[in-house]
Amino acid sequence: MPTAAPRRGGRRLAVIVAAAAAVLVVAGAAGAVAFMGGGPDKPVSSDTALGASSAPSGAAAADPEGLSGLGAGPSTSASTSASGKPGATATKGSSNTNTGPGAPPITAAAGKKWTTSFSEEFDGTSLNTSKLSPCFDWNTGDCTSTFNDGREHYQPSQVVVSGGTAKLIAAPLSPAYKTSACQNGACTYKAGLLSTARPNANAGTKYLYAFTYGYVESRFKFPATQGFFTAFWMLPTDTSYNYKTELDILEELGDDPSTMYMTYHYNNREDNFAANSGKHNNGKCASKDYSKDFVRMGVDWEPDHIAWYIDGVECARFTNASVIEKGPMQLILHMMVDNNWQRRWNVGLTDPTLTRQLEVDYIRVYQQTTA
Repeated sequence: MPTAAPRRGGRRLAVIVAAAAAVLVVAGAAGAVAFMGGGPDKPVSSDTALGASSAPSGAAAADPEGLSGLGAGPSTSASTSASGKPGATATKGSSNTNTGPGAPPITAAAGKKWTTSFSEEFDGTSLNTSKLSPCFDWNTGDCTSTFNDGREHYQPSQVVVSGGTAKLIAAPLSPAYKTSACQNGACTYKAGLLSTARPNANAGTKYLYAFTYGYVESRFKFPATQGFFTAFWMLPTDTSYNYKTELDILEELGDDPSTMYMTYHYNNREDNFAANSGKHNNGKCASKDYSKDFVRMGVDWEPDHIAWYIDGVECARFTNASVIEKGPMQLILHMMVDNNWQRRWNVGLTDPTLTRQLEVDYIRVYQQTTA
């Protein structure tokens, strides 16, 4: 990966030191940047595992330590969309009419309606690389390695599409992939990643998808296994890798499937707002084991607010419009293995032979257009 900027919270990058929550780690053209912050501590449950092969490198993370949160509240279940897949429950009323799959759990503004601007339903037998890349933003041919001094090297082979879902598989890698981005100079895991980044940062290619404002949602099932880390997040489309903001829709440490870290990093990622107040707290959303079934994680990013959702329930809202990213941004979804946040909290990987997968049902973006 190219030189990366430091960041707080999220995943990895090129030159910006983040103060209260995450660290970017840069390591050469195939290196990585760190992005992650605090984390919880809880036992693990097992998950179905698969296999794969090897080849990629670098990225970012979020840090919800010591931030203010809200009270607890219940979450709701998914509804079925027109495509037959579970989707967000639409609020009744013409302002929420949507021609694409599902609909956001939010009523559109007066005179507006929701329109699907991006949708990947994984209905085929292989990854649609015209929509999603298996690598991160700074891929120059070897894909991407760990973001936060973890163990994983991302490879296209670790994204398997079948039965209407994409499986992002993290499995032991032998021989290890040599890079200073990983722990002790070698990546001992291969893993899958999805992003709307440029297919190759050196080839003059455009971002596969970038957008400014809208409701983003993915439905997936993550493994509750200590040492594995699920991340769903957004970064600006900045080809200099000088990411001044980061929007973490979810950061989930596998040892604690009840705490869904939701954070916005701004002011060069040195300041942040977190939905969570400590462990086992998800703002206004319930604290429970979300790994038992598929969960819908969403964020509504608008000029005057950012609001996080779990299964259609609003968990927290940030309203300082002066520091909200004005876009455009890109999407990233993946699993990390044994990163520095987990090790700081003593919830790192204990069994380096485990294989786990993050199963993704869909990724969608809705935007408001004139009704």
